[in-house]
Amino acid sequence: MDNKRVILAFVLSFAVMIAFRVLFPPPPEPPASANVPKASATAPPVPANATPSKPVPIAESKTRVPSDVHGDQAEAFTVETPLYTAVLSNQGGVLRSFQLKGVYSDDAGHPVELINAPSGNAVGWPLTITTGDPKLDEVLAHGNYLAKHDTAYDWNLEFASEGAYVHKTLEFDPENYQLNVTTTVVKDGAAIPHQVNWLAGFGDQSVPDEPKKKFVVYQSDSKFVREVLSGIKENKDVTTSLIGAEDQYFMAMFRFSQPAPSRYGQSVYNTPEGTTSQAFHISVPGGNPIKIYVGPKEAGHLVKADSRLGDILDYGWFGFISKPVILPVLKWIYKYVGNYGWAIVLITCLVNLVLFPLRLKSQISMQKMQKIQPQINTLQDKYKKLKANDPRRAEVQAEMMKLYQEHGSPLGGCLPLVLQMPVLLAFYRMLSVSIELRHAPWVLWIHDLSRPDPYYIIPIFMAVAMFIGQKMTPTTVDPAQAKMMAIMPLVMSVFFLWVQSGLTLYWLTSNLVGIGQQWFIRRYWTDTSDTKQNRPNKKKSLPGG
Repeated sequence: MDNKRVILAFVLSFAVMIAFRVLFPPPPEPPASANVPKASATAPPVPANATPSKPVPIAESKTRVPSDVHGDQAEAFTVETPLYTAVLSNQGGVLRSFQLKGVYSDDAGHPVELINAPSGNAVGWPLTITTGDPKLDEVLAHGNYLAKHDTAYDWNLEFASEGAYVHKTLEFDPENYQLNVTTTVVKDGAAIPHQVNWLAGFGDQSVPDEPKKKFVVYQSDSKFVREVLSGIKENKDVTTSLIGAEDQYFMAMFRFSQPAPSRYGQSVYNTPEGTTSQAFHISVPGGNPIKIYVGPKEAGHLVKADSRLGDILDYGWFGFISKPVILPVLKWIYKYVGNYGWAIVLITCLVNLVLFPLRLKSQISMQKMQKIQPQINTLQDKYKKLKANDPRRAEVQAEMMKLYQEHGSPLGGCLPLVLQMPVLLAFYRMLSVSIELRHAPWVLWIHDLSRPDPYYIIPIFMAVAMFIGQKMTPTTVDPAQAKMMAIMPLVMSVFFLWVQSGLTLYWLTSNLVGIGQQWFIRRYWTDTSDTKQNRPNKKKSLPGG
């Protein structure tokens, strides 16, 4: 989803409301599953300048290694854990498939595949080793490694030919979405610097491959920096202890105990459909143990793998609302109702209950403005007829300011609405990053609250609810403003056509609750005089009163 589109929608909406209060009333006060591909017959091309600028120092002492170690043929080996299924290829000793089990499935119920096979065939695979020597890299990519496993989760891969020797160990964690990789590369008896690479596309393969929705992410000064894959023009060097690839809900992250020189970029390849796309190219120094998280961006598993990964979820400007408040409450409600759609409805009712004092203040303020609107219009007409240098203009302005002081600011009805924006935007961002909402159904045609309503039914109902609520809201009698405000439900609905149905459900429910609250306020809190402010109408008693 495009964050800018939603933010722009609300900014424009409130800007229109404020602008028309300025122009027409008086001036306001200052304010994924895939088949495992066969082993490639040719070496994957390595992007230019793939070697980091500061390789990790390697001891220069001679090491005795085997002269000829290899597998008989290219083979694929499957590693099954309770959480995922990984497939290793002994050709190059690379990772060719990583499928998530359980709740992480595609629309057809198949396990989600996280490695893009067409890009892997074209530009290379995860865990490819490069040294900066094109001839040696080609030998290492062609070689059929001898694969052995001590347990179902611990594998050793060895290859030796023409004076080069590679030893790679892979330890798959059966209790979390991660593996440990240790590599050694020796040439002519001397250990040499080398890199471990992620050279394939990454992300949920059950959705369209869109490089503009995939990112390289790395930690810098305790903060995470993101760069969209489609926008990377050249290789970039960074020193970091966390670097990887991500899409909306999944991530592959290299992790080190200390910052190390790393490089990232992108490789262009031709898709089976005849178009071009981009794949990741992330290089990290080998030789020392590397931990790699490959799985969902789910807080529990992330923190279990590495406490630093708890901050990888970007909740935006209003994360202080969504992360510690809205999301935990939403999960708590879900435990009892078993449906995130109904949980959204209930939490929306709760939010509107908390914001009821603001709505009450807004309603009463607008009622006051409606009463003095004829006086304001008279003063406005008088103000327009006076010349710019006429001293009486100051008298008219002073009279208008006196009205505001006695009856409230014209922005009194707008400000409470503006204060609700952080809650709405926090809710929107939470729905964008929280994997709990991925493929979460509501009712009937809504099978995924993280995607737009396929039939636009909720946005249409939302527009109707906004129109009704608008008619119930006290407003000025200015016809131009009334016409403009009548367009707002349509404008908002257009923007909501392409956002998550969960967010649209939230805004629809909020409007329906708002209609009920407005009815209650009009019936029991009508401001019948200047002295009866915020006081129940004596003609009507409150329920139970």
